[in-house]
Amino acid sequence: MKTFAALLCAGGLLGCHEPVAPDSGNGAGGVHIPSAREIATGKDQHFAEQLPILQARNPEAEARSAIQRGERYFLCGAGRGNTLPGVEAEVSTQMRNKCPVRCLDGVTDALYGENHRRYLTAALDYSARWNKAMLEACR
Repeated sequence: MKTFAALLCAGGLLGCHEPVAPDSGNGAGGVHIPSAREIATGKDQHFAEQLPILQARNPEAEARSAIQRGERYFLCGAGRGNTLPGVEAEVSTQMRNKCPVRCLDGVTDALYGENHRRYLTAALDYSARWNKAMLEACR
C-alpha cells in the first residue's frame, strides 16, 4: 500500500507537498489573501476619493465635446436594467441600438459601502445629464 501511495505522489495525483504556511499577517513569508471586507473597504475608500473629482465635472460640456470629436455613446445605469439614466424607458430601448453604452467607473449592481453609495448617486446623476445631452446626436 505504501508503494501505491508513493507512486501516486510521484505521478502528481496526490497533493504531496509541504503544507502552505498560514497567513501570519506580518509579511514574514506568508501570503495575505484579503477578505471580502478588506476588498470592499478598499473600494469604498477609492470611491470616497473619486466623488469630488466626479462632482467637479460638467457632463453636458463633456458630452458636447465628445460629440464634436465624433464620439457618440450613452452612459449606463446601475443594475441589470436596460434603461438609460435620464432617458424615458421606451426611448432607451430604441437608443441603445443606435449608440453604444459605456459605464462610468463604479456604476454597478454591487455596493461597497456608504462612500460608494454617495459616489453611485452622483455617477447616476452625471450619467442622466450626459445622456440627455447625447440624445439628439444618437437619434
